[in-house]
Amino acid sequence: MSCGAYSPRQASLGGATAISASDIWAVGGTQDGSVTEHWDGQRWTSTEAPVGPWDGGAYLDAISSTGSRDVWAVGEGHKNGQNGTLIEHWDGISWSVVTSPSPGIIDNRLTAVAAISENDAWAVGDYFGPGRDEPLIEHWNGTSWAVVDAPSPAASIQQFAGISAVDATDVWAVGLQTKSDGTGRKPLIEHWDGVAWQVVPSPNPGGGGQLNGVRALSASDVWAIGGRDSGGTPVPLIERWDGASWTVQPSPDISNASMQTIAASGPADVWIAGASTQDWLIEHWDGSRWSTTAPAAHSTGIVNAVTAQQDSVWAFGNRHTGLCGPDWALIERWDGKAWSYVRSPHDAPAS
Repeated sequence: MSCGAYSPRQASLGGATAISASDIWAVGGTQDGSVTEHWDGQRWTSTEAPVGPWDGGAYLDAISSTGSRDVWAVGEGHKNGQNGTLIEHWDGISWSVVTSPSPGIIDNRLTAVAAISENDAWAVGDYFGPGRDEPLIEHWNGTSWAVVDAPSPAASIQQFAGISAVDATDVWAVGLQTKSDGTGRKPLIEHWDGVAWQVVPSPNPGGGGQLNGVRALSASDVWAIGGRDSGGTPVPLIERWDGASWTVQPSPDISNASMQTIAASGPADVWIAGASTQDWLIEHWDGSRWSTTAPAAHSTGIVNAVTAQQDSVWAFGNRHTGLCGPDWALIERWDGKAWSYVRSPHDAPAS
């Protein structure tokens, strides 16, 4: 039996942020609109989040926080055939939509966010400009969100997928760039030094590749993950910044796989995750080697987000309930030895 590209998605979790072991947020969407879920140390609950003018539906792709009263979630909203940027803020009591620019006439989206302080946050994505996709970077200055110029080479398409900050003058964004005809795909890495964004040279593996996530641990230790082509087969791509240059790093020996997300509590505790031929996939770096961790039973799907603290590691995504779906939200927790299933408010109805 073949389902083609069709797999109905009832619910999915796309981003997560951990403030403490008992204060974690996850965001995503359903067929009806955006999703926000919160962990209080005992259970996950669904919280109401408005979507402003986007009455045609909305999805939240990413979330970041500086504390329990300063949480940002970003994504896109839909109305009358148009897609616009969606940014929401949690102030410790409720979610509210915060006005954000949508420079594209039809298509605009934000795919990642990095909160540095109450007066400093970044969001990245892309929008459809005159005839091609353009990179989109927006900044919060404590009062409003505004578009910030991003380098965009002529005759190329650029999209951002991840962002991470060391501090206010050291921010990294990653994604992909291709030629205007959609060929020549290669990783895109840009850096904010407190004054301007600049493209930073990065390795372009044979066959081409793209970066889906980034984690900045320090000024001399930044990880970026994604996927590349190896003889027609997708395999993981890992690149690392040592303070001077980006280099390709040894990656898990896995084929038909691409990494979607990364989290780390330190250089010897790095988690990367995604999917391999529709199977949940999570790898751990202990400072010397990669090891594959086995998902909990019945966890066929994809990992879209991971949070990692020394005493708390979580994974979020969507799981397939059958060969052709539907897909539902999936949450798992690592106890130091194994992953266990934790019920999401947006999981499939209990049978």
